[in-house]
Amino acid sequence: MAAIGPCTQSGLKIEIGLSGAAHDMITRRKFFLTGMLFVLNVTIATGGEALRITANIWPPYVDDEMSGNGVAIALVTAALERAGYESQLVIEPWPRALEATQQGIYDIVCSLWLTEDRAATLSFSEPYIENHIKFIKRSSSDIEYHDRDDLNGLRIGVVNDYAYSAQPYDTTGIEITESGSVKQNIERLLNSEIDLVLADSRIAFFEVDQLRAAKRITVLPKPVITRGLRIGVSKQRPDHAEIVAAFNRAVTQMKEDGSYNSLMANYRISE
Repeated sequence: MAAIGPCTQSGLKIEIGLSGAAHDMITRRKFFLTGMLFVLNVTIATGGEALRITANIWPPYVDDEMSGNGVAIALVTAALERAGYESQLVIEPWPRALEATQQGIYDIVCSLWLTEDRAATLSFSEPYIENHIKFIKRSSSDIEYHDRDDLNGLRIGVVNDYAYSAQPYDTTGIEITESGSVKQNIERLLNSEIDLVLADSRIAFFEVDQLRAAKRITVLPKPVITRGLRIGVSKQRPDHAEIVAAFNRAVTQMKEDGSYNSLMANYRISE
């Protein structure tokens, strides 16, 4: 029988001196207890498995080059943390972010508008930011927007698969052209390829600033519609309603204690 004492092999500490079933049983118990303690510590530290969240690049709301990945991501992750959830973000192009969450690949899509079709597969929060959808024109243009008739004969740029309105809108007499982003549409506007861009006003101001085109672009004052920005939780998760309720409570608490306005102010965004 070998002498009792520790030795190392490939960096592992091995107990020598016990043999057969007794050694195997002690080893299995040690691994079991160690594994259980590890799982317990991870659960305590993270509150359980992290929520897989996704969004598309949509500055200033979502941008992996901005602090906190943009104001929407910063707000959503702060609210989820307050509600007791860890989260992991993956940036995806639109509409991949939406479709992957509907399929359950991700748990939450962070920044989208509510529609009846989307509500069939996603559980929506209350709005946490309001989006004012407006028309953007070249400053040299004499176009004005007061009502639907002002749009006849115009070329309007929109982003593909964005739910600007919860209801279908009448496009009779209007040429609607689609692109992949607001930035692309504003570049087309500057090149006189289209007459108007339909976009959230904050995004328009951000993109115009990035393009250094503030003097060449005007955001028309009248909103076409105001939409509420929400999270959508995949209904593939059995606890989707619980996550939404906890998120809503956390946002309310943030507004009450001032942390919501403080976060928004960091991005120079106000309602």
